[in-house]
Amino acid sequence: MFFLFDLCFLIYILFYLPIMLLRGKWHNGMKARLGFIPDPILDRLRGRRNIWLHAVSVGEVMAVEGMIRRLREQFPDRQIILSVTTRAGHALARRRYADTSLVIWSPLDLSLTVRIFVAAIRPEIYIAAETELWPNLFARLAQERVKILIVNGRISDAAFPRYRLVRGWLKSVLAKVSLFCMQSDLDVRRIVELGAPSERVVNVGNVKFDLTSDLAQASPGELGLEPGKLVWVAGSTHPGEEELVLGVYESLCTQFPDLRLVVAPRHPERAPGIVQMIAKSGLIPILFSTANRKPLGAGEVLVVDTIGHLVQFYSVATVVFVGKSLTVRGGHNIIEPGIFGKPVLVGPHMQNFMDITRAFMDSQAVVQVPDATALRSELERLLASSEERGLLGQRARDVIQRNRGATERTIKIITRIYGVHV
Repeated sequence: MFFLFDLCFLIYILFYLPIMLLRGKWHNGMKARLGFIPDPILDRLRGRRNIWLHAVSVGEVMAVEGMIRRLREQFPDRQIILSVTTRAGHALARRRYADTSLVIWSPLDLSLTVRIFVAAIRPEIYIAAETELWPNLFARLAQERVKILIVNGRISDAAFPRYRLVRGWLKSVLAKVSLFCMQSDLDVRRIVELGAPSERVVNVGNVKFDLTSDLAQASPGELGLEPGKLVWVAGSTHPGEEELVLGVYESLCTQFPDLRLVVAPRHPERAPGIVQMIAKSGLIPILFSTANRKPLGAGEVLVVDTIGHLVQFYSVATVVFVGKSLTVRGGHNIIEPGIFGKPVLVGPHMQNFMDITRAFMDSQAVVQVPDATALRSELERLLASSEERGLLGQRARDVIQRNRGATERTIKIITRIYGVHV
């Protein structure tokens, strides 16, 4: 079975490689992901007792911040190895955790590659954030008697039907996991239905509720914004959303001349296209990476083309729109602006964050709009009333406070399972 998996994976890589080269997606990290681990990394792995934590991309890298901090407190003599898959996630992890973890590229799930990584790291425990299932890696870890934990696990609406198609084969992969710490009762039911042993599955809640506002506080001046101005941050936007956001912004400027717009696309490499779009609309685009931090003026739109600064912009926002929810399905994390007590607006498509969105909706702590017309109407209402903004923001903080504690519950489970290695 694993030979067939390797063969299919290799065929996929060979097919996709030319596409990666043509699109400029090949990067230096791919060599490391194939098993060519740089010597300085190997030197730091030797002779250490390692905890291997995996976070695939930006969202997971942000989510494990509290877990990394608590693991270091609980196991001060261990080294945290944080593996990341995407370029954006890797860049963020290196900037955020350079002093607390050894950040590496995650291996491609080929038998030879994972054998190299497991031999180099020699982990005492492997912890995967969310539901990252790697058949060859899990098989190798199990062979080396390394305990495997899934933390903050979830099975999305989109992934569940696909997993069910291979349920018979997936059951053998899930059997190698020591414990599944899932986000909700629905995720518990789904992972059990896919074949996970029910006695190894627990609902601990969502660690994203444990984000703290002191991790990313900023002042307006640090970000090129003038104190006292109204600031609309459109965060994690996707194709189609920026155009709608610009249209809404232009229609609001007459009524709110002090309103400033910050657009932070989910994928910063899209920034040049957004800059062109802004210029065509008659507004003046300013790239955050090259800006001199002069306060943003009327008619100027700040485009955040860097990784890791979005949460800082949330901290100084007056109102926030969270993207991948208006023209694209899926949604993004609304807890990040919520921890700062910001009024948050989203579109109708929040499928990847259903439980979080439901918790906010039940407490009237988020405004969900069906289209750009409604987005404009709700923004107008909130911008005109500091009282409405404050009420919505306080409800968001209350929701987050009520749902905290998943990180600590997960750490207690890890400590219990890890006890055989201490």
